[in-house]
Order: sequence, then C-alpha cells, then structure tokens
Amino acid sequence: MAETDAHNSLGTKPRNPWLALLLSLVAVGLGQVYNGQWKKGVGFYLAELLVALFMVLFWADFAAMLLCVSILLGYNLFAAGEAFASARKLTGYTLKPCNRVWIYLVCLGISLGTGAAFEQVVNGWFFKAYKVPSASMLPTIRVGDHFMVEVLEPEDTLARGEIVIFSMPGTKGRDFVKRVVGLPGETVEVRERRVYIDGAPLDEPYVCYTREGILPVRDTFGPVSLGSDQYFLMGDNREDSLDSRWLGPVPRDRISGRAGYIYFPGDLNAPDWADRVGAPLR
Repeated sequence: MAETDAHNSLGTKPRNPWLALLLSLVAVGLGQVYNGQWKKGVGFYLAELLVALFMVLFWADFAAMLLCVSILLGYNLFAAGEAFASARKLTGYTLKPCNRVWIYLVCLGISLGTGAAFEQVVNGWFFKAYKVPSASMLPTIRVGDHFMVEVLEPEDTLARGEIVIFSMPGTKGRDFVKRVVGLPGETVEVRERRVYIDGAPLDEPYVCYTREGILPVRDTFGPVSLGSDQYFLMGDNREDSLDSRWLGPVPRDRISGRAGYIYFPGDLNAPDWADRVGAPLR
C-alpha cells in the first residue's frame, strides 16, 4: 500500500514520444528512463559502452573507423527510435520514482562523464587525433590536415620511412610530426641535400625542396652516429622543418605515436580534397 501511494503521489502523465526521442539522442538510455523503463535504459547504455570500447581496436584503418562510427550512430538512432515507440504506447502512464528531474540530470552527467573518460582512454592507450599547424611535412601532410595517430607501446618497433609523433626536452611540451630517416646504430649524413645512411644514398621520393641554394646544417650535415635507441627524424619539407638536424637524434622513449591516415584534409578548396580523405600517411 505504501509503495502504491508513493507512485500515486507522483501523478499520472502521458509520455511525450518526441521528448523521449530527444533525451535518448542526448544520452543513450535516457529516453527509456523517461519512459519508466530504467533497466532497459541501463542496458542500452552499457551495451553502447562495450561496443564502443571493442570498436576502438579497429580504428587503425580509416574504412574500419568509418564503419565503427556508422554502427554506433545506427545504434543511437535505434535506441532513440525504441524510446519514441515505447512512449507512444504509454498514454495512461503513471509516473514512477525514476521520473524525477534530478535523476535525469544524474543520468546525463554519467553519460557525459563516461564520454570524457572514454576519450581520455582512447587518447592515452589507443589513438590520438592531431591537426598540423605548419608546412614542415609538405607535400605529404598539408597545413590544417587532421590525421589519426596510433599510440605506441614501449616495445613497438619503428621502420624507416614511417611518420611519427615525438617531443623533446626544452620544447614546452610541443609535439612534432616527422619521418624516420635514420635507425639505431646507423650513421646519418646529409651532403648537399642528399641523405646518406652508412655511406649509401637514401631514396626519398617524398622530399620537398622549395628554395634555391645550399645552406650549412640544413643541407649539409653530419655525419652523426646514432645510439642503440636513437632515431634521426626529418620533415619532408626539408627547408622548413625543425628536426634532428637542430634537435639532435630522438630517443625511442620520446616517440609516442605512429601516423596512420588523414581523416579530414585541411584545405577545403583543394581540387584533390575528397581524394585525400582517408589517405594513408606513407
């Protein structure tokens, strides 16, 4: 009797299908809570969280990432549609203890907090998104390009030619994006713009030169012998790149990520803009 009286004190109020749909779009499962189906709402929310965590493992490939995003979007729309359809059937609905504004706000806060925590986990353990502010990697990466980076584990190995993210002491926490040119144990030398590895010229079809004249350090450098955990990193645009010629060899523990693909090109007016969406960074 006491429980019935408590329910009656909340009153009778039909559910608004459009409000249920909107709440579910804002936070998956919230529309179901609004409909009094809190267990179903929690189920929708937990299922989305688990699916999202599983799908992160496949973001290294652009097509797979798009598929994962599409699946999550479809799931959210399904949950919103279910909340809408259920609300239409609740014309004689009696308000329940879960139909309180503070409970809706708690659910929204949990959803937003989990989303922020999920982003931190992804950025710290799996992938990180970057936007290029300079022209140091032209023509491979253009100013304003947004690209995805795989977060590296300490035991991950690097190959020559890969594009990586690193930081160096004294650069105020700034991250750099450059290409691996020299590997541990090798001797790197630059003679009149040509890179030599252990005395042999290196084939670099990705390199860009935009100025006339040969300058010391920039175009003639070394030789430098790399330690057992050091890499020589250089920008593709050799005349506009702050790299190992000035910063020195980069220890492996300063290299945090490996570039994967461009997910949003920066130059919207470029004729090849659409072709560069999803382009792998090689």
